[in-house]
Amino acid sequence: MKNIIFVAGGTGGHIYPALYLAEFIKNKDPLISISFIGRAHGLEAKIFSEKFPFYGLSLPKASQLKPWNYLKAYLEARRILRELKPDILIVFGSYISVPVLLEGIIKRYPFLLHEQNILPGKVVRIFSFFSKGIAISFLKTQEYLPKKKTFYTGNFVRKELLTIDKSSCKKELGFDLNKKLLLVTGGSQGAKKINELIKEIIPDLIKIDWQILHQVGEEKYKEFVKGIKKEWMEKGYRPIPYIKEMEKAIRASDLAISRAGATTIYQFLIGKLPAIYIPYPYAKDNHQEYNAKFVVDMGLGDIIKEENLSKEILLKKILEWDEEKINLYAQRFASLELPDARERFWEIIKSYI
Repeated sequence: MKNIIFVAGGTGGHIYPALYLAEFIKNKDPLISISFIGRAHGLEAKIFSEKFPFYGLSLPKASQLKPWNYLKAYLEARRILRELKPDILIVFGSYISVPVLLEGIIKRYPFLLHEQNILPGKVVRIFSFFSKGIAISFLKTQEYLPKKKTFYTGNFVRKELLTIDKSSCKKELGFDLNKKLLLVTGGSQGAKKINELIKEIIPDLIKIDWQILHQVGEEKYKEFVKGIKKEWMEKGYRPIPYIKEMEKAIRASDLAISRAGATTIYQFLIGKLPAIYIPYPYAKDNHQEYNAKFVVDMGLGDIIKEENLSKEILLKKILEWDEEKINLYAQRFASLELPDARERFWEIIKSYI
């Protein structure tokens, strides 16, 4: 029986593509053994362990990381790999993967990397030279990595759920089919500044028949909803801590306001949803701005830097999205062809196991 170990964690942008790929592989070949390694107390521990065996490393959050944390995590990674004896490692970058990659190199376990962002992270850049190959979400990423080792797959999203009927999704979520729907998401944890500005412009938007589905963030939700008026919710505003069926929300929506994480962007592209991107300004290497600019240059969205963000600017930008502009962008999306990344990467994995 072949044994694949996935290494991922940190944010939803790393976690969910790994999970979706693992589910796809397991569906293709139920006899393959799949396990996950991540941070013992990270978001990934809960998500991965619900569906696959999970092994945790004793690593703190990146902001609290000390050199000796890596030594302990390396010893844990060594023990796990010696126990599981993987045929291949599938690694999604981030500092969490470093102890596993080091042991993989020492013991000569083959590994493949996946880079979600336009601009590769430091871990992927460094370990790309030791890898069997690097799967990339966007062709432009080849400019920053060893070209002979990169292969374009796209990002791992549930494509089958991002192509279902728009009207049925909107109806199932309980929104009026005759009104436009705005999806607001600051990522899996929400974004405080986006939340605050949306709250200020809700009255303006519902006056002109915009409906709003707003992912606030689980930790931010309780405090946020204290200032929400009942009449807003009666007229189509719906705050929610976390959207579990994001694919359905994407398909139901006509426009999004969003951070510019690579997985979110790829879901929007597959789901044909234009967005006003507000890149997270503190992302490493400013990678979210690179991601957003790439999509905007394709003519598939707008961008507002957070340093320029205000209630007036955000409202003005949303109001530009009338029926004519939405229909124009729908035509652009219609000509966009993106690969099924999971199928492509699975074919590559099979050549190594």
